[in-house]
Amino acid sequence: MNVDVRRVERVVRAMVHETRVEKIPFLAGSIAYHAFVSLLPLFGLLLYVASGLGNATLETGLIRLGRAIFTEGTQDLLVAEMRAASQSTGLSLLGIGVLVWGTLRIFRGLDTAFSDIYETEAANSFLDQLADGALVLVTFAVGVALSLAVFRLLPSGGVGDLLEPIVLVAGLTLTLLPMYYVFPDTDVSVLEVLPGTAFAAAGLAVFQAGFQVYVRSGEQNVVGGILLLLTWLYVSGLVVLLGVVLNAVLSNRSADVSIRPVVGGVSPLSGGGDWNQTELTHALSTLDARIDARTPLGIDVDGERIDLPAPQRVEIATDESLLGMGTKEMALTLRWIPRADEKEPDERDS
Repeated sequence: MNVDVRRVERVVRAMVHETRVEKIPFLAGSIAYHAFVSLLPLFGLLLYVASGLGNATLETGLIRLGRAIFTEGTQDLLVAEMRAASQSTGLSLLGIGVLVWGTLRIFRGLDTAFSDIYETEAANSFLDQLADGALVLVTFAVGVALSLAVFRLLPSGGVGDLLEPIVLVAGLTLTLLPMYYVFPDTDVSVLEVLPGTAFAAAGLAVFQAGFQVYVRSGEQNVVGGILLLLTWLYVSGLVVLLGVVLNAVLSNRSADVSIRPVVGGVSPLSGGGDWNQTELTHALSTLDARIDARTPLGIDVDGERIDLPAPQRVEIATDESLLGMGTKEMALTLRWIPRADEKEPDERDS
């Protein structure tokens, strides 16, 4: 199978550009904070429900999941707090409030990030965020429950160890798929959002495996464990958002990029013609020189000529790729500073 290297290069450049424009690392930090705030109440609430149902197997599974997430230096302390929260009605009620607040903030933040990347902010109202967040929260809980059930059926050792990473990636993909389908607030297909979902699932599985190896390699105190947990949440949020960027770029649904879609999506906007970088640079440089000569401008649009005065400032900018793959795009900015309107005679005399 032949791979179009130039096409792959354009997709990678578009992803880097989209990540920079939308400030994806900053958004991941915000999501990590709200996830950290709601993490302990979440496990406390789940333990409270499991204890109320009298399901010892589910309770044990939640404790094991908590120990897998938390680091060596913090897991005993935090698991003890989880048990205390699950055994206290007051703490559980408080945990419910914090959980609802934190979880909604997480999903609202994710919903906002999806809309920013897909350029659908107008359709992403507060009520829409709540509805989308509630729907995704329910499907997320169902996906986690099904994944835990499948893991319990796997044999220990041998074949079970080989199947575990495959089941983990498949479970994460099914769990994350509703979020990648609902949050864009635009008409997307399941096939269109599958690449980013699979990327995020595989990325989370690989990162979790590496994170566990690092955690077990040394002793961590409580403060170090909390910092590691925050790092885990941040990188996890970053991987999830990069999956969104991948989907938006492959389908050409972001206004910040314009490429031929790889999966579904919309056709690229016309414009720019077939000019290469050298031709476009020469034309813009010539225009820049003539504008500096203080000559008025005339722009033809659909057969109509619009006359403009010479601008006070002319800016020509190029957006270089962080990966050193050449120029992503060029921009010409013209700025006018209008003079103050002269006052009427009666206004000057008053």
